[in-house]
Amino acid sequence: MELRRVEDELKSHCKSWRDLCRPSGGACNGDSMPTLKELFSKLNDEDIFPPEPEEEPEDVEDDIQMKEDEKMEKEEKTDKEEGLDSDKNSTENATCANSVPASKPVLSASESIAFSDSILIGYMGSEGEEEGMTDHEMTPQQILERLENIKASLTALAPKINKFLKRLAEKDPITRKPRYGEKAVIRVKHAVRAYKALELGISGAFQDHTKPESTEQSSLVSNLQKQIQMQEEQMNEQRQAKQTQEQIELERIANEKLLAEKRETEQRLLEEQRLREEELELSRRAEEARRRRIEEEQLALAAEREADANLLSLVPTKGPEGVREQIERMRQALKEDRAALDVALGSLYTLFDQISRKPEEVSFRRVRRDHPKFNEDIGRHVGGKEVLIAAGFRLETLDGVKCFFSREPNIEHDMNGWSDWFDGLKKTLEVIEEEMIK
Repeated sequence: MELRRVEDELKSHCKSWRDLCRPSGGACNGDSMPTLKELFSKLNDEDIFPPEPEEEPEDVEDDIQMKEDEKMEKEEKTDKEEGLDSDKNSTENATCANSVPASKPVLSASESIAFSDSILIGYMGSEGEEEGMTDHEMTPQQILERLENIKASLTALAPKINKFLKRLAEKDPITRKPRYGEKAVIRVKHAVRAYKALELGISGAFQDHTKPESTEQSSLVSNLQKQIQMQEEQMNEQRQAKQTQEQIELERIANEKLLAEKRETEQRLLEEQRLREEELELSRRAEEARRRRIEEEQLALAAEREADANLLSLVPTKGPEGVREQIERMRQALKEDRAALDVALGSLYTLFDQISRKPEEVSFRRVRRDHPKFNEDIGRHVGGKEVLIAAGFRLETLDGVKCFFSREPNIEHDMNGWSDWFDGLKKTLEVIEEEMIK
């Protein structure tokens, strides 16, 4: 299980390295990265792997060594369950110890080569992969991030790789055979080679990253960092230019807004001036109309007062005798129209009869001067209105309406005045009755 995880991680990093070496990936302008094939070719197995263990005579380890070996066996068993094809001689005959003779290899030479090639393809990639695949062009920042990711991962994998190298030199404590089977050995060695190849490539990429710039040629990482810095400077310049352009645009918009506000203010002031002039003109006209209305009202009031004065002047005598005189004037005016006279006298009788019966009823004692029925029956005839004046009615305006009004004295405060007023009504009614009989 542990070997499988290490293999998958290393294959992923090898894939990233191959992407960086493609023309479409491009490590950086003018810089070239060694391919995995070139890195693998620089490796020397003698410098990497320990010498193969020699067969030792069978022996029985002490209790402490046995406990340590049992722990290693459990780890090996877990690896086998995940696909590690270790030598059957290391586990199948564990209980038989020294009684089982050595068996022949599991893989033939051709099978071993084929298996090795299949494992190697997982790291190196198949032939024509670079030509057949295309990738988007990576930025220097993305390339640097991939390299730093590979470097960090290799640092984390170092203990596991050292552990695999140690186990390659170990033997099973019981069978005295190598701990890994043939396929497992091939897988472990290829994983270690891939690790060392990537380590070599990363070392070259970061070779002068922390040293003073005194070498003839800078490392890939230094060049990437320079490109990133240049790109950042370009982006800053572009950003600054954009900000400057935006500032110019904002100033232009602000100036246009100011001009628009100025024009709007001028238009508003002109409109306000026009409205003020219109208001002044309307106020002047309204004042003229008000003066004319007041004058007309005053003239109308004067005319009404004059008319009222004329009406009152036609009634020199008040009381029953004055009523008789006005009825006589009416009779003379209507001597050719007896029916109209009868209607007028009948209406006068009804009016005074109602007041006499209910003197407290204000509506009976108030007659509108413009009432159509009153004017039709009484008011249009000579002496008709004068009869009311002679009977004690006054010309008043009640609730904005001009009326003939007979004001009742307060019986509680002026009993004599009320009695005289009521007696005058009775006598007026008697006079009308007498005139109706004629």
